[in-house]
Amino acid sequence: MKKVDQVEKVDLQKITDAATQFREAGKNAGDHTASLKNSTDALNGGVWAGPAADQFFQYVRQVRDAGTKVQTHLEDVAKDLETLGTNLAEIKRKVSDKQNSAETAVNNRNTQAEAAIKHAKELAAAAAKEDKPAPSPSADELLAQAKTDIHTITAGFDGDVAALQTEADTQIKASQKLMSQQIEGGYDQVPLPSSTPAAPKSTGGIHSNGSSHHGGGGGGGGGGGGGGLGPSGGPPSSPPPGNVQQWIQEAIKALQAAGVPVTDADIPNIWAIIQHESGGNPNAINNWDSNAAAGHPSKGLMQCIDSTFNAHKLPGHDNIYNPVDNIIAGVRYSYDRYGGLDNVPGIKAMAHGGAYRGY
Repeated sequence: MKKVDQVEKVDLQKITDAATQFREAGKNAGDHTASLKNSTDALNGGVWAGPAADQFFQYVRQVRDAGTKVQTHLEDVAKDLETLGTNLAEIKRKVSDKQNSAETAVNNRNTQAEAAIKHAKELAAAAAKEDKPAPSPSADELLAQAKTDIHTITAGFDGDVAALQTEADTQIKASQKLMSQQIEGGYDQVPLPSSTPAAPKSTGGIHSNGSSHHGGGGGGGGGGGGGGLGPSGGPPSSPPPGNVQQWIQEAIKALQAAGVPVTDADIPNIWAIIQHESGGNPNAINNWDSNAAAGHPSKGLMQCIDSTFNAHKLPGHDNIYNPVDNIIAGVRYSYDRYGGLDNVPGIKAMAHGGAYRGY
């Protein structure tokens, strides 16, 4: 019955919910890609030209292509999970049918054996009175045969359930493999554009006074704008190991452990903020806006200024250039200021077909 219990414990509703989440994430990825196209098409109409512009628009095209691939993968996972849910429901039905059939067969065999044994005992008692040999088969022989038959029934049932359990495990593992599969050509494989002084102006990142503008993080260099780099100084000389997807997932674990109600369903929104604020560069510094001129430029993946980072970081996550630490602070700021990532102005705007704007 252990195998039956394992099959029965499969929660089909959770699989359905996961499929819905992946489908919604795919829709969000598509919305973000469309929004990115809309917001850059205007610039591409001759408003901004030259080598830096060409490089930027090439990067945007690559990000849009990556977004399409991410959307396709998420939708593929959603379809796979829906199919998995249907197949597992059918497997559960088959297990239940076989269990009912086996129970019926065992009960019928028991009833038959009890009647036969009772009759055999009556015949044996009558033969003993007449001093005659007991008839065959005896009650003991009938009991032994009944036990053998019942064992055959239950062994067949166990074999059937084991085969169905193997089928379920195989399908579940295949779905897990698809879900964990690295997306070929996804966001983390888009090369970042080189830093250039011809980059478009921005007022970006998270401001200490709570005002918000588009981030558009600059390159990893230091000190433009004349105001210094703030208490945390300039970025390291080389990028950290890993990719944006890994950094987001690690940050989510730390946030959940700290009681922040963020889930994997928020990954697309975090991705979108990072994409628009820093382009995925953990060493990005916005070194041309008013914050930079005041000596506290926006830094890192989610473009935090030092004071906002320090106010929202978690213990042990103290490095503004560490991508995980920066995501943690940016997400906590988003929850503190807006109540959640869905309410971040840029995310809300894109959800309704508008262009992203900084938080």
